[in-house]
Amino acid sequence: MDESMMNNTIEFSFCQNELDDFHTFFNRIHFKLSLCICIFGCITNVLNFIVLTRKELRTHINYILAALAVSDFLVMLVYVPYAFDYAFDLNTRLERLTYSYAHYIYTHAMLSQTAHTVSIFLTIILALWRYVSVCHPNRKNSIMKRTMWAIAASYVISPIICLPYYMTLGVFSSDMYVYAYNNSEVKGNMTDVLLINEETGLEIRKITKYYVHTSKFYQQHDKAFLWVYSVIIKLLPCILLTYFSLQLIRALYEAKKRKEKLIGNHQMSEKLLTKKKQADRTTRMLIAVLLLFLITEFPQGVAGLLSALLHHDFYLYCYQKLGDLMDFLALLNSSINFILYCTMSRQFRETFSLIFLPRWFRKITKRFGNGSSQGFVEMDSNGRQIDTMHETQMTQL
Repeated sequence: MDESMMNNTIEFSFCQNELDDFHTFFNRIHFKLSLCICIFGCITNVLNFIVLTRKELRTHINYILAALAVSDFLVMLVYVPYAFDYAFDLNTRLERLTYSYAHYIYTHAMLSQTAHTVSIFLTIILALWRYVSVCHPNRKNSIMKRTMWAIAASYVISPIICLPYYMTLGVFSSDMYVYAYNNSEVKGNMTDVLLINEETGLEIRKITKYYVHTSKFYQQHDKAFLWVYSVIIKLLPCILLTYFSLQLIRALYEAKKRKEKLIGNHQMSEKLLTKKKQADRTTRMLIAVLLLFLITEFPQGVAGLLSALLHHDFYLYCYQKLGDLMDFLALLNSSINFILYCTMSRQFRETFSLIFLPRWFRKITKRFGNGSSQGFVEMDSNGRQIDTMHETQMTQL
């Protein structure tokens, strides 16, 4: 038994040395970086929702992207007070051991996981919808009619999927002793006071501390939970997204070949060519969203699976020390879609500029951009849209 434990300790020596140094370093900057990401992400996801729900952008794909903006917004909104507290030490160590703070941490963990699970389901739906639209266009109408139902199901089913996670944590209490002066306030349930020095008033106080810890359910079924968490919540979505992404990339490649052939034979009109370019840009942008999700989620699934397969020491010495980094990557993934939309979608930029940028700024952008009005939608004095392009209907992002 002792030899087995010694072998496991040697096996994960890398985690105990190099990863320990990394964890110590990253922990010092994690909360401030996360706070900046969360503030940026909250603002940009609100902007995403406003733009994507505009009348000219109301399509099935954009409905899913708007719902994704809401879930990503919730992920970061829940994280803001937590990151703010630890970034600037708003609460003392003893204040973080109170009953109310322990329940706040528990609620924060539950809400964060639930909102993130909603984002995972919506990303899968996004990939499936685009896959059907591109690779099986004859089934497009039947599945698109179920978009709102699919979005609602994501928000309803996610808490059910997270039930095992809810059962792995709990709020516990125990006694602890602290030094304090008799005129100072110590938050917590004081059960006994032992006076040490009557002149200085220094005391040892026995208080009840409250904290979030793994529950008895988790301790009895830790491997089963890690299997469920890593495979169902992490790896299975990644496998599905990988398949859909590869199919979309293949469809893009085949579409490019067909387009080159038709152009070579002069069989494609300018209007049809414009539509196909727009559809290809949309697919490329959604592939970027999916790949970004895979980059941030796949390592978590692999680490969770290794924790289930290997000794508990891997979870203790390796997985937990990467927790801050994985949280940061998940927050980064939830905040960066706005940048992808702006850089890869002309229609998103146009609609965003119409809503938020003043007219004089749009004129300057046109003048020093392409030197023409193409790519912008103008409004007349009554607020009506003026068609400055051959294609006015914004079918999707």
